[in-house]
Amino acid sequence: MLATRRLTGSRYLLRGWAQRLIFLLRLLEGLALKDRYRLFRRSGGIYYVRDTVTLRKQSLETDDVVKARRLLAAKNQAVEQPALNRSMAKAYLSGISPEFTTRTWTDVMDMYVRTGVESTRDRKERAFKSRPFALLRKVKIIDTEAIHLFAVLEHKQSGNSTHHYLKRIHNFALHLGWLLSPVMAEAAWPSMRKQHYSALTTDEHNRIIEKEGNLERKLFYQLLWETGGSQSDIANLSWENVDGENSVLSFQRQKLLNRGEGSSCLHIGPRIRALLDQLPQEGFFFPKIRLEEPKHRAAEFKRRCRTLKIEGRVLHSYRYAWAQRARNAGMPEREAMIHLGHKSRAIHAAYAGGAQVAVLPLEFYEAQKEKKVIQFNSSPDQNSRDQERQSAAL
Repeated sequence: MLATRRLTGSRYLLRGWAQRLIFLLRLLEGLALKDRYRLFRRSGGIYYVRDTVTLRKQSLETDDVVKARRLLAAKNQAVEQPALNRSMAKAYLSGISPEFTTRTWTDVMDMYVRTGVESTRDRKERAFKSRPFALLRKVKIIDTEAIHLFAVLEHKQSGNSTHHYLKRIHNFALHLGWLLSPVMAEAAWPSMRKQHYSALTTDEHNRIIEKEGNLERKLFYQLLWETGGSQSDIANLSWENVDGENSVLSFQRQKLLNRGEGSSCLHIGPRIRALLDQLPQEGFFFPKIRLEEPKHRAAEFKRRCRTLKIEGRVLHSYRYAWAQRARNAGMPEREAMIHLGHKSRAIHAAYAGGAQVAVLPLEFYEAQKEKKVIQFNSSPDQNSRDQERQSAAL
């Protein structure tokens, strides 16, 4: 009898524990299925959601209850089924634009190549034909991750050009609306190994002119030295760019031609006049050099520098040289910027940064103070010629 009671008591005890276990399982199941976000409306009529985990509130920016419930369902569904997020996004986006989910980076490259002048388009085409960009061509834009971009950047043939154009097409896709958000934040992009060009010195220029046997190329280098123009701008000059009555040489920057910017105007001095007298008196100044590709002109200049054992110089070094010579001579910075086609003072400073500008001694300023002379000059670069005359008077 006693054994029977103990067995019955054990059965009731086991049944009680089983009921408690079932209750706990149902409770956990209910918590797992519980929506993380809750919907509520404030007095202004705008609907908000509250995160039941972090207790943070976020505005849905709508007073339409139907739209608010859809946004709420999307948020809860994103938490419950993260694996389906990308697929659902593709489904929604394909309803807006069928091509949205099928576009690849090849489409971005093809669209980007169409922009710019002809020489710029050629450079873009050469860059996108390189092996690093082959890794990205077939990748769909919507599926792009940071690992795809780093694969291009870390390719053994990747360099500054690859880094430059990869970032360009990334931003271009953003501007077109084909890329909804940046693949990588600005801080995540690796720093580019910048090449610092240096200015051509007077001695180096004289050695190049002395060694150059081709008269047309020699005059080309001399006009680069006197004008500071880019190789394409000077190579395409003709007598139509010369205003004989006002003694002015004017031209439009080739790379800014489609923007209607970069106009340069320079008074013809005795040295430029002497060069113009040696050039053909009609048509283009440099009829043969004009027909050469920019890369061929650059290669010829590089060959000449190599024969003279001049290192670290390119044709663009003539622009750096002109900017630094202008600063040393005391030309107002604004005039130099206008001539070189620079809108940014930072860019112009990078060109003219190697110049050494001599400032007046402290005793000059102390003497001016004793004479109660007030200087209204705002910049030494803009008024260095006046200071030179004043220092000579000392």
